[in-house]
Amino acid sequence: MLRIILEILLPLLTPIVIYVVWSHFDARRKGTSMPGWEEGHWFWAALLGAFLAVASFVWFGESGDHGTGTYVPPHVENGKVVPGVFK
Repeated sequence: MLRIILEILLPLLTPIVIYVVWSHFDARRKGTSMPGWEEGHWFWAALLGAFLAVASFVWFGESGDHGTGTYVPPHVENGKVVPGVFK
């Protein structure tokens, strides 16, 4: 669950949340209402979020631990589960 939040939701939603907060304060400063979906820069905020989500896939995929050697799957020894390892 944490991986989904870090790799997908956080990069995708961060630019949108920043834009919403900025639009709110900018509208209050100008004394107007927040821009609608057609008037604002929602598309660019969503596109930036999608780009950041894809970039996080690449980052986490390349920086992860790529085990080398022979994989020994999880198994039971003396009644206890031994996790899988690379040897």
